[in-house]
Amino acid sequence: MTGDPARTWAVLGTGAFAQCLLRGLAHRPERVTTVHVIGRTGQRARDVAALATGHGTLAGTQVSFVPHDAGPAPTERLRPLLRSLRPTLLIVCASPQSPSEARTRDSDWARLLRRAGFGATLPLQAALVRDSVLACADASPGTQVVNACFPDLVNPALHAEGLPVVCGLGNVATLATATCARLGLRDESRLSLLAHHAHLSAPDDLRDEAAAWLDGAPLTELPKVLDEVRTMPRAFLNELGAHSAVPALHALTDPALSYTGHLPAPHGLPGGYPVRIDGSVLSLRLPPGMSRAEAVAFHREREHLDGVRLGEDGLLRLTPGTHAALRAYGADLPAVFRPADLPDLSRELLELRDRLRQTCSSSPPDQKEGP
Repeated sequence: MTGDPARTWAVLGTGAFAQCLLRGLAHRPERVTTVHVIGRTGQRARDVAALATGHGTLAGTQVSFVPHDAGPAPTERLRPLLRSLRPTLLIVCASPQSPSEARTRDSDWARLLRRAGFGATLPLQAALVRDSVLACADASPGTQVVNACFPDLVNPALHAEGLPVVCGLGNVATLATATCARLGLRDESRLSLLAHHAHLSAPDDLRDEAAAWLDGAPLTELPKVLDEVRTMPRAFLNELGAHSAVPALHALTDPALSYTGHLPAPHGLPGGYPVRIDGSVLSLRLPPGMSRAEAVAFHREREHLDGVRLGEDGLLRLTPGTHAALRAYGADLPAVFRPADLPDLSRELLELRDRLRQTCSSSPPDQKEGP
């Protein structure tokens, strides 16, 4: 075991979100003394850890960032690593599929993602999170798992399979932080925002928009505020989301600290919510007159925006448009499947991705390119 478990965290991933999170921790470590940075290559992990260490030096803090090489298949080395480190938190910031690919590339795979919606990548987003929860249960039962990869749907799907994830990061927290900045609010406790991952972009139908309350009263100008927020580059929004996660993570692991803000998928609920953390206990902080069931229903009614729904029966259902887009590009995925099917579907999607990344046709044979 390395260090004091109560002050030891681990971050799985070395991408942009993980880097921002680590920089935030370097400047605000609180009682955390060691953060283990787990990357797919040793050099990448060392570089990212060194960057975070540099920020800690600038901030005058004492947190230590320790790199670890997990290799190209991280789950193979995760169990022995967790058994050795026993961190309080494992924060998953890595998946086989980057959310930015649909926006930044022009292969047939990128075209498929644009047509099908982000929910089509659910099996890929869930892969490392699922493996991480299983690895912790086996090798480090005291470690809590927090997920930054499409938590709005990944976390509920894993909970339906009996695999607990405490909460997610980003998404609603990102939008809440940016909204408070636009409104000039210094205290996020005045804002209650219900927002799904899909609300990072404006919905086609205003009835599908996020909802917010300011000081308990409906925030009627929310669509206008969010329109302004959404003009920010996605990388900037991700940075806000990563930094906003730091005080929430501290409150989860230190009973002396508290947090009032927003998090996606607390305790496996779909979508993002206003929350409070006191004594390391995470609870909802809903606007006056709204029940937990009503808040969950709000998000279930908007899951279609990402192209996949999780029913109360525990089954995942692709929307007709998403399923049709996948079939048009050669994906033989069922329209309805169980959370336990996600690993097999992930392997199928990876094989399809390998093929489609090599091509750059204008459209599949049976589907025209949209506007």
